[in-house]
Amino acid sequence: MAKIGFIYISFFLAISIILFIVGGLLCDVLSILLFLITLFCFYFFRDPSRNVIINENNILSPADGTVFEISEVEEPLFIKEKVKIIKIFLSVLNVHIQRAPVSGDVKYISEQKGSFLPANHVDASTKNTQNLIGFEGKSKILVKQIAGIIARKCDLWAKLNQKFNQGEKIGIIHFGSQVDIYVPNNTKINVTIGQKVKGGITILGEIGE
Repeated sequence: MAKIGFIYISFFLAISIILFIVGGLLCDVLSILLFLITLFCFYFFRDPSRNVIINENNILSPADGTVFEISEVEEPLFIKEKVKIIKIFLSVLNVHIQRAPVSGDVKYISEQKGSFLPANHVDASTKNTQNLIGFEGKSKILVKQIAGIIARKCDLWAKLNQKFNQGEKIGIIHFGSQVDIYVPNNTKINVTIGQKVKGGITILGEIGE
């Protein structure tokens, strides 16, 4: 389980125990509810092992979830040219740990404060609080962690100039959220809208020559 999960578990469990000790119908109901939330946190912050197959020609999914958009956009911050973007929606049932989509060095990091729109809102990608992580290996890849409406927080574990292998963990988003990945425009996309993907496992695309 991701270490950050113990903070939520400790908080909800402590309040649940206090309400149970206080007693009374309302406190008992709230105590049970918070205990169920505690159990859910064990599930939500799970950190399953992944058998990552490293291949410098492949771009692996940085997150678990469902692809809901594939399009072309201008990326002015790191790649600085027209790119393809793949947007992945993470429900509260998905694993919320993010992984490096390629092997390479972290050459760009930006933490941007913003709104807390629902993760699948059309403006969430541009207006919500988010972290951007730029990898430089065989090509430049940009990953964007986007906070959602519930916990409103995403943790970035990567540091500038840190080297990563494909599939290594780079961060986590707290509860419902979205992850965008910007890839070179000549990337051959291997996924479709509506497809379920797994971080460090699903091949989103193949890097062009």
